[in-house]
Amino acid sequence: MIPLYREKDNLIYKLHPFTIAFFIFAIFFLSLIFTHPVYLLSLLAVVFILIVDSGNFKEWKGYLKIAIPLVLIIIIINALFVRVGSTVIYSGPRLPFIGKVRITLEALAYGAGMGVRLMTIISIFCFYTYTVQPDRFMKLFSRFGNKTVFIVTLSIRLFPLMISDYRRIMEVQRCRGVKIDSGGFRNRIKNTFPIVSVLLLSSLERSFQQAESMYARGYGSGKRTVYNRELWRIRDYMIITMTVIAIIAGVASYIKGFGTYSYYPVLTHFDISEFNLLYIVITALIFPAILDWGWKKWPILKLKI
Repeated sequence: MIPLYREKDNLIYKLHPFTIAFFIFAIFFLSLIFTHPVYLLSLLAVVFILIVDSGNFKEWKGYLKIAIPLVLIIIIINALFVRVGSTVIYSGPRLPFIGKVRITLEALAYGAGMGVRLMTIISIFCFYTYTVQPDRFMKLFSRFGNKTVFIVTLSIRLFPLMISDYRRIMEVQRCRGVKIDSGGFRNRIKNTFPIVSVLLLSSLERSFQQAESMYARGYGSGKRTVYNRELWRIRDYMIITMTVIAIIAGVASYIKGFGTYSYYPVLTHFDISEFNLLYIVITALIFPAILDWGWKKWPILKLKI
């Protein structure tokens, strides 16, 4: 699972980089302030819808292979070490380093709730990785420190480019009949040396080309100019407006105590009135998916927004 940005033909990838970054930050912020399991599950459902809508479900499944075991570990550790709670499910013998085993429903529920939060955050970062172009995002901060942003951009691009070169070199070696994965350990290391040398040479050539390109463009010789600018469109203003509404509704639900939940000493009951503001949050956050559906169904909408 190697995170490489590939632009796809849908609305999510056509947004202004600030719009999509602000939208992702809003979901991340709400996932941190909410503790209510229904609120957290709703945010996870929103991220799932957006990941599927943006065409990154296959990539998200790779993240789930990491997230699900972590969630199970959180639930198990919380159930074994946290003995707070009134509803005892199992009471067992005393174990070394753990003490007397006392598993409560409240501890399991709290671990599950925090596991859902972790899965939501991991899914948010998956959505960010595959929908936000690093160069476009870093260019937002170029006016505040263009040299620093330039260095950070080169650092971010280094690993994906090396992976791309490694794949290309491996394909060439296989076409030449070189069996890298065959033989003993020493033979595998011996077959890897040519790949490493070619990879190093490719990186050096790229650095020289980058330096020549910067010199030809007069980098650092005067005031910085911009070849192309990110345009703000109607769709950006619409999504930012809905995102602000989601943040306001989410903060209001947190202040009123609707977005929080008490696990200990006894699980509190749900009240349907607690979800009034949640409907606003969810509707506002899935607006980009709804807009993308209209974008695909009515092509004339592309010209309007």
